[in-house]
Amino acid sequence: MKVVFSDVDGTFQELGKPIPKINIEAVNALQKNGDRFVFVSGRNYQQMRMLLRESQLDCDLIFSNGAGFQLKGESPQYPKTLTLDQFKFIVNILDENQIFYHVHTSAETYLRPIEHYQEHLKQLRLDLAFMGQQGIEAMNYKEDYFTNVCEHHEDLTSYFTEHPEIKLLKVELMEGNDENRNRLKTLFEAAGFSAFSTFPTVLEIIDPKSNKGAAIAGYIQQFEEVTSYGIGDGENDLSMFEAVDVSVAVGNAPLAIQKKSDLVIRECGDGGVGHFIFDQLIGK
Repeated sequence: MKVVFSDVDGTFQELGKPIPKINIEAVNALQKNGDRFVFVSGRNYQQMRMLLRESQLDCDLIFSNGAGFQLKGESPQYPKTLTLDQFKFIVNILDENQIFYHVHTSAETYLRPIEHYQEHLKQLRLDLAFMGQQGIEAMNYKEDYFTNVCEHHEDLTSYFTEHPEIKLLKVELMEGNDENRNRLKTLFEAAGFSAFSTFPTVLEIIDPKSNKGAAIAGYIQQFEEVTSYGIGDGENDLSMFEAVDVSVAVGNAPLAIQKKSDLVIRECGDGGVGHFIFDQLIGK
């Protein structure tokens, strides 16, 4: 049996743009063929369920970079999450440094009231100007999400203390200054966290045991004979590349990511995932 693990943003779908039709057709054809397709994403569970509704696909999910997973027809599971003490350590540093961040959880995505971050958002638009229209569309999508979809609380630490049933999956910060972002990455890694970039200006901070590769390795164990493929475009996909039999980078992935893959396929916007499945795995 073949199992295809695919990242979402920048791999299966361009941020804020429709999913290429061929990708949806290929996933359906693959699963009809008796093989499996698994989304493996830094997105949280709610965002992944939205993706399934939008695409009308029914797939297994690994979300929040391996902090949680859901098998078809079953409830989501959260085996690798941040403790409240870990969360306090992270956000104390970010607050001290006046960094914009939001928190992915088993319930919603949370941040402080958006009024605190208007200057940050303006600066982030300037920081992404080098991306042209893509940067504008990315910020339009993110700002709408932060403002209208996320839940806002002035004191997140107190809120999560009062709601221990909420699982803390990751803290994601956005900081356009490369020097500041790299300094924070080094600081959090020295403190025992896993910290990595998934998009220009973004740094994600998670439990060190929570990564795509570890989640994929656990998933594969349920099958006896599997050929596994992992398709991605970012730094957080490298652990996935190590866990699968064949690692695949989309053509828009940075050169450093492409060099660590076994294959390079078409770009995300050209339906690279769908073309790969049809051309190299099952045939049209």
